[in-house]
Amino acid sequence: MTLYENLLVFAAILQSLTLLRLVRRRDAGQRVYTLVVLAELLLATVAMVEGDRFLGLCATCLCGLTVVLPWLLERGARQVFALGQPRWAVRMTGLRALLMPGAGLGRQQQILAGFSLLDRKGPAAALGHFRGLLAEAEDPAELAMIHEQIVAMLLYDLRWGEAVAHYESQFQPGYAALRPALALGMLKALGELGRMRDAATLLRALEEGPLGQEPGAAELVGQARLTFLAHAGATTTVDAALAGERARELGLSPANAALLQATAAAFAGDEDRARTILQALPTRLRGRDERALAAARALQERLPREPTERSAELDEQVLRAALGLREQLAARAGRAAPRAGGVLMTSLLIAGMAGSFLVALWQGLAGVGLLRVGAFTPELWRAGSWGRLVTAPFVHADLLGLLLDAYSIWLAGHVLERILGRARMGLVAIVGAAAGLWAAGRHEPGPALMIGGGNAMAVAVLVATLWTLMPGRTPGVAPTVRRSLVVTLLLLLGAQLLSCVPGDAALRSTPLSLGVAAFVGSLLAIALPPALPRLVSRGLDLLLVAALCFVGVGAYRVGQEEPIGFALVHREPRPAERGAIVALPQSFERVGAAGERRHALLSVYQGWIDAQALRGGALVQIMVVEGVGSSGSSALFRVDPGLLRELTIRSDEGLDPAAREIVAGASGSWSTYTLQRNGEAVARVIERRLAESGPTVLLLAAPPLAFDQAPTLYARVVADAVLAE
Repeated sequence: MTLYENLLVFAAILQSLTLLRLVRRRDAGQRVYTLVVLAELLLATVAMVEGDRFLGLCATCLCGLTVVLPWLLERGARQVFALGQPRWAVRMTGLRALLMPGAGLGRQQQILAGFSLLDRKGPAAALGHFRGLLAEAEDPAELAMIHEQIVAMLLYDLRWGEAVAHYESQFQPGYAALRPALALGMLKALGELGRMRDAATLLRALEEGPLGQEPGAAELVGQARLTFLAHAGATTTVDAALAGERARELGLSPANAALLQATAAAFAGDEDRARTILQALPTRLRGRDERALAAARALQERLPREPTERSAELDEQVLRAALGLREQLAARAGRAAPRAGGVLMTSLLIAGMAGSFLVALWQGLAGVGLLRVGAFTPELWRAGSWGRLVTAPFVHADLLGLLLDAYSIWLAGHVLERILGRARMGLVAIVGAAAGLWAAGRHEPGPALMIGGGNAMAVAVLVATLWTLMPGRTPGVAPTVRRSLVVTLLLLLGAQLLSCVPGDAALRSTPLSLGVAAFVGSLLAIALPPALPRLVSRGLDLLLVAALCFVGVGAYRVGQEEPIGFALVHREPRPAERGAIVALPQSFERVGAAGERRHALLSVYQGWIDAQALRGGALVQIMVVEGVGSSGSSALFRVDPGLLRELTIRSDEGLDPAAREIVAGASGSWSTYTLQRNGEAVARVIERRLAESGPTVLLLAAPPLAFDQAPTLYARVVADAVLAE
């Protein structure tokens, strides 16, 4: 497929996924945008069916403007907002709303404008903006969002009493347990107001709710426990929890950690210690800690203050929070922490696949040319090309296969890497795929079959993730989340198993390769528990480094090989065909009957076809034609006279010079030309007459660029053909 065809297919896939997401949301405010995406999808479909390049370019450009660019703007707006630049976030959201007509993004932009006012004019202006939005809003979900922002502004301005009053007038008590930032703010507000019983209720709701069950929310739960303990005056527990590097493990900056220690001292009645910590706090400020400094000044102004009134009930709640925090810190200290923050290995695997595909696309490699970028065949592996065990998983012959493998690894990797860690994610993918290809290389009877390693890698990761999501191994995952993930992963696994169905298109997997990859993935996933001692985790990290080095060395060795030259040397003479013997590589398959349509451009005729070229979307066939044709005509027309009505012959000036020299050096007469249909070149033909009245060996490559994947090999096949004795 050309770059244009790949882009058009990719655009249609993006439009389909976007349309599916919009339909599932059933948002009445996005109906117009849904119709826009549907119209673009129909335009892309018509362009692919009719082969209209103009419509295809229009569909691709519209997809970039209304789907891809808004997605990038959304991610960019989130990043700049997190960096403290709400004004740029408002501008990017405004451009996104312009590119998505009828998407109902006006309200989102107005809410971001409130944060921009907070940055420029302060909390009072932002509060006025949000209260003005209340008068215009009607949707309950939109009203809840605006009320939540009003509470956030009051908390930001340290107006604890007003924030709690507004929250309690609009939301149920446990609402904040579903909003991480709001939960921390409300815990602090309740603590500042001395309402420790309500604070304990909110903390318990947070611990027992969905956020408390997620491994990625461990830092949030730890900060909530510390906030509660600090306002309860538990100085000993707070100091122990923040000693050494523990503050960083809980996601706290030095200034915020010092503020918690000062708060604990103040609520315990130790005024002198609280003042000492607060006076030294400015020296610990970093980056965006200005709110910590404002809270420290407010706390210092309220000193001295009455210590928190202790009771048996509060002591029990403090002990419960302290034990939970101690267990959390002990688990982090004694065991390898889950990689909740990133999916580096998953991203690297997908980037490797995409990079390999782009290199092949840029160099025009397809079919047999994919062997140059590391595709796997049992023939090459048995000849000593072991590096293809680790390079083949990154090689793809078509965009759809790449997208399926990348999406499978992306979705499963987000679960597997965050729960089991980076090392096991990488080992499951690399070792699982290599083991699957190794098994196929040993037992596959078709030595020239190009086997897809990307499918094996995806299956290994999918199966390992399914084992990891078993309730006994990850009891903290919510049942609804687990069910949704398992169903999606099983559907992707079923799609991957379809790669075992025999066919000509793309790189095909074998049941043995996928089975062995699934077995290795299962073994690596269940042999060890999800949480490991730090020493074992370091050992796995070293194994991953060794595996990555193995991949690098394998890629270097594959880069030094010449697979086309190997095929040229290892040709075998085939049985005589119409008085001629042709020496062919093992990738050429016998075709006994003519007329079969295995390619969109031309039919297949009796002779041999290159199965490897066919997997790249090209048709390369060798045939022997009897009789003598007229000058300026093609021997192909003697095989199929009906082609005279649809094809015309044109001179071929683009034949590779080395190939031209090879054919010209052979005995007998020869010619090369292109076949055109409606003014477009559809095939390149090289034919050589072995004797004055003897048979003609004809090589046909459709499209013409298919010949350029291995010009010397194909030219040598024609030049070395001989008459049968």
